[in-house]
Amino acid sequence: MTKLSLSDNEFCSFRDLIAERSGIYFDPAKQESLKDNLLERMAECGLTNFSDYLDLLSSPAGSKEFDFLLDLITVPETYFFRDRAQFNALERLVIPEAIKKKSYPAASLRIWSAGCSTGEEPYTVAMIVAAAKVDIPIQILATDVSNHALEVARQGVYNGRSVRDVPPEYLKRFFSKKGGQYSLDESIKQMVEFRYFNLVSEPYPLVEMSGWDIIFCRNVTIYFQTDATRKVIHNLHQSLREGGYLFAGYSESLRYISDGFKTLQMEGAFFYQKGPPQKTVKRKSRKFGRRLASTTHITGSKRAKAGADSDHQEIQQVHAAAKELLEVGQPEQASEILNPYMKEATVHESLLLLQAEIELNLGDLDKAVELCERIVQGEPLSSAGHYLLGIIFRTRGDEARAIEQFKKVLYLEPKHALARFNLGELYSRVGQFENARLEYANVVRLLEKTPESLDQRFAGGFSQALLIDTCLSKIKALEARAPGTAGGRGDGKKR
Repeated sequence: MTKLSLSDNEFCSFRDLIAERSGIYFDPAKQESLKDNLLERMAECGLTNFSDYLDLLSSPAGSKEFDFLLDLITVPETYFFRDRAQFNALERLVIPEAIKKKSYPAASLRIWSAGCSTGEEPYTVAMIVAAAKVDIPIQILATDVSNHALEVARQGVYNGRSVRDVPPEYLKRFFSKKGGQYSLDESIKQMVEFRYFNLVSEPYPLVEMSGWDIIFCRNVTIYFQTDATRKVIHNLHQSLREGGYLFAGYSESLRYISDGFKTLQMEGAFFYQKGPPQKTVKRKSRKFGRRLASTTHITGSKRAKAGADSDHQEIQQVHAAAKELLEVGQPEQASEILNPYMKEATVHESLLLLQAEIELNLGDLDKAVELCERIVQGEPLSSAGHYLLGIIFRTRGDEARAIEQFKKVLYLEPKHALARFNLGELYSRVGQFENARLEYANVVRLLEKTPESLDQRFAGGFSQALLIDTCLSKIKALEARAPGTAGGRGDGKKR
């Protein structure tokens, strides 16, 4: 079966079916990966061609099989207290603040775990609430698109890997061990309601899905296209009460996705708070963008004859207009402005960089890499080109190539604070904790002595103070690691 060929048409059929039902989107670069997943499930079903398997998934009887396929393609590894810093923020800041804002004693605290997988996340929330002895009614809803995952969650029985980060006092209080399995206490299980819900295609009932105080939606949108992500985040924003909190995954920045949240940080944990929606790009800016996009073909030959000052001024105007559109969540319109310039033999580095950033935002990593390589081939000493390549490789999960690019940035600009910060993140991810600690310390030293070392083109909302505070928190966490754990990892993905 491994010799079976998945045609482009078959790939598109599976891709569209999966995206329609779950929001998960496979770009063409992942065709072989999807093929391997399909072959594994086909073998389990005793099927020998893709057409029959597609018919099974499309049939009314194929919903259970679709659940099994979802579990396979999303690599749903998760565990209790994953990303502990966020749960510390939940316990010490978010829950107390949310309770303070309740208008009357009988009001309940409502928490939603969206994309809960096999239940470790909402049960962690429940244990924290139980330990805190919250004295108002609590509602914890946990939803997912996989009925199989929800059934596992309802059972509340986990292996040692799932409980590896549970604090000893919680493990003793809320679990009973039998053989190699850990069963959750019934009192915690009863605190959580599990329900099927599709974040992408299901309507959000106004009565049930509004007024939430806290929403967890972590490592869910990493599988979505930008439009689907924007739709989900908009709906989550609508579902939160004013001042409510949203916890997303560390790789799921809301930059360019929504302007309805402000970013909060506590001891290295990032999360968001709902605020009043901000104004989008001004109408005159959109008109300016359309005017530029419609006239650049006509004026191309004239630009070639214009003086250097005129060229520079036009590039600045084009860049500013496209950048403004990108920053208010309109990457497609920004790309329209830049597209005529991308076709020229010689393109200014700033425009190539911005187009690469747009492609990264749209999820076309191959195109973003192509643009960055175009930059560094033309100018090998472009630290900005190497930096953005590092960001793209890090997004792909290619730690080795990302580290290589950030090292090139530092060879060119030893005082590039953001390159050092990214190296710290990558070293921490691959288990090189001492190297990570040194890079975080370098960032603090650089920003305290030379604030200009923070490259504002790529700061992404980080202020000098926020980046320093983040690095200090990460240094503290690394120094607190128990001896003998320096080689450990524990990363994985969760829907």
